[in-house]
Amino acid sequence: MHKKWLLTASILFATAYADNALNVPPPTHPSVEEEPLVPPEVIEAEIVDAQKEFDEAKKMFNPWYTGPLLTPSAHVAPYHTLSVQPYIYYINNYAKFNKHGHSHHIPNFEVVQIALAPAQVGITHWMDIAVVAQGLWQHQKGEGYMNWGDTSVSIGFGLVKETPYNPAFKIVFKEVFPTGKYQNFSTHKAAVEGTGAGSYQTTFSANVSKVVWWLTEHPMGLRLSLNYTLPSHVHVNGFNSYGGGPGTHGTVKPGSSIAVDFGYEYSFTQRWVAALDIAYTYNWKTRFSGTTTATVGGPFNDQLSLAPALEYNPTPNLGFLTGLWFSVWGRNSFNFLSEIISVTYTF
Repeated sequence: MHKKWLLTASILFATAYADNALNVPPPTHPSVEEEPLVPPEVIEAEIVDAQKEFDEAKKMFNPWYTGPLLTPSAHVAPYHTLSVQPYIYYINNYAKFNKHGHSHHIPNFEVVQIALAPAQVGITHWMDIAVVAQGLWQHQKGEGYMNWGDTSVSIGFGLVKETPYNPAFKIVFKEVFPTGKYQNFSTHKAAVEGTGAGSYQTTFSANVSKVVWWLTEHPMGLRLSLNYTLPSHVHVNGFNSYGGGPGTHGTVKPGSSIAVDFGYEYSFTQRWVAALDIAYTYNWKTRFSGTTTATVGGPFNDQLSLAPALEYNPTPNLGFLTGLWFSVWGRNSFNFLSEIISVTYTF
């Protein structure tokens, strides 16, 4: 009897379980809700924001640059273009810094420097060549002299092109050829006849340029140039650019030098730009070996200078540049003030 009851209960339980399993509802999928309509006020707000962004964009402009005065650009001259930039420097060396950085007055040593054939040519999309030939007029204590200066040829290689957030990067190799007068000066004009160094000078430069757009409505141009110059030895006779006098004969070993230039440009408008250069140079000691009765060569010298300027660019291809360049500190170097005028045109 007991066994029959257990069998009956098992059958009833299995039947109930099967009924429940068969009555399980099928799985359901979440329904896709329809996207609600955007309220008109939201659309109107988006239109207002877009108009504001457009108005801000209209205030921005592509700046035209001629300067600054000293710091070179990291951009390669466009392919198959020719840029010329004659300039005039008037320099008055009115004092000298001693080795402790104290300035002492000297008779004005005036220099007018005219670049007669400064030209930059785009050879490829990543390489350009620049040539600078110049003439000099120098005057001190009533004596004047005019002659050619040294001539330079530069080859630049653009390694990185500028993008909205990346700067341009360029390396430059420059060779200076001793086309200026550097020795055998006359006795009464020895102080002003030196228009050249007499040395082949090789300069390695690394230049960086960037136009900053996103900090202000007025674009700003930034430049940095790092330079190292290695000069060759010079054989000299008599009065020369390094000193000496009658009977001087020997070899001058000019010291190598470094130069660091930082340039800043602020665009008031597309055509009007303010610029400033900060320049530092350091020259190692110049040595002499040979026969002489006067000092030849000299100690190290360095100098810190500033060059504020104003640019006017009536078209993308034509620009005018003028400003001052003056020393603010130095050791064993001239204390000077210079006025500069330049014009550039790209064909």
